[in-house]
Amino acid sequence: MHAAMIIRAPAKINLGLTVHQRRPDGFHEISTVMQQLSLSDTILLEPRREQGYSFFCSDPVLSGNDNLVCRAAALLSKKAGPLLPGVKISLYKGIPVAAGLGGGSSDAAAVLKGLNDFWRLGLSTAVLMDLGSQIGSDIPYCLQGGTALARGRGEKITPLPGLPFYWVVLALPPGLSISTGQVYSALDPAQYRHPPLAPLLRALRERQDALLFDWFSRGMTNTLEKAILPLYPRLEGFKSRFSSLGLFPAMSGSGPAFFALTGNLPAARGAVRALQETGNRAFLCWTVSPEQQTKE
Repeated sequence: MHAAMIIRAPAKINLGLTVHQRRPDGFHEISTVMQQLSLSDTILLEPRREQGYSFFCSDPVLSGNDNLVCRAAALLSKKAGPLLPGVKISLYKGIPVAAGLGGGSSDAAAVLKGLNDFWRLGLSTAVLMDLGSQIGSDIPYCLQGGTALARGRGEKITPLPGLPFYWVVLALPPGLSISTGQVYSALDPAQYRHPPLAPLLRALRERQDALLFDWFSRGMTNTLEKAILPLYPRLEGFKSRFSSLGLFPAMSGSGPAFFALTGNLPAARGAVRALQETGNRAFLCWTVSPEQQTKE
């Protein structure tokens, strides 16, 4: 039988996100720069005697067949054909759910890659990215990883120079659930195309730390913030608290998670502790490249 495999599925943050006009299919065009973090979910693939797959999740709320992990496994099974070895898929959550951190997409990407190896299918990354795009816009990025520009619905990926190592203070207020659809619906067309990503892209391509922190110091790196903050005054207060710690917080995806980069470990630890003491969920993590991800 096949050997068991452990796969890490890292969270992502949006270093910048610009929403453009609505497309005929109802989705918005976006441009976004994404980066993976050390914070991750863990997926265990184990052989089982019966054909097909079974699924377990440490969070019972996410255990249904509509989980992106199940949808990814079903899609790959259909592509590969019958008589595949049986596999038990176990998902252990570490990434906050519905926080703008791409946990579900990363899980699906990890399962596509993992089952491709477990079943010895030999499918290329390009094929896996095409499959992933059928069930989630962020999955192609999660399959590639690292630092990248994503356009279209998020499925058109252009690699960028890797972000240097930074400590990342990641936090979100407890008990706040945000509907992505509601946020997009609240966007005023006058907010489209702001902020432009050119300064961020220049900072990354020229590897200029000063330019990168100038980007974050502007206070608005994500079009969706302009729609979310008026809808959720509590989140605006949370961002202000984050800013008072001497960092430059930015919202990831459609929120409610905010993050800040720093090269100062004591400052990062102090910020995480201060945010936790006021009742928020806060994590100390760091930026990673695809080479740093582990598969056991």
